[in-house]
Amino acid sequence: MAATLFDELGGMPAIEKVHRIFYDKLLSHPWLKDFFVGVPRPHLEAQQTEFMAGIFGGPKIYGGRPPQTAHIHMFITEEVFFTRHILLEEALDEARVRPDLKERWLGHDMGMKKALVKDDVSECEGRYKNEAIIVVEKPQ
Repeated sequence: MAATLFDELGGMPAIEKVHRIFYDKLLSHPWLKDFFVGVPRPHLEAQQTEFMAGIFGGPKIYGGRPPQTAHIHMFITEEVFFTRHILLEEALDEARVRPDLKERWLGHDMGMKKALVKDDVSECEGRYKNEAIIVVEKPQ
């Protein structure tokens, strides 16, 4: 049986390491940090790690919503998506993920683009009644 990406990366500890670095970058980014206001960092990291572990062939323990419905309340433009994607690439480099594994991870990330990116704010809606739509203007 072929090794999974999860195994090749080094399992949960390796994915957690990447996400620690990644969320350092996201939560200090002058634009992207405002997408996460009020959401506890441990929750963000755990959800991301559990979701990606399952995608990479590891344990299927993620119990949250699929990406499209989890982010339906966020106006994620193509520019927001690619800004985030670049931060992920930097995190993978800083975590010293092997180049071939990094490319596979980034390929999975690009596979999420269609589910997350919206052309217009009218494509957003609250995940539950009265939830605000998150629109973060790019700082000048």
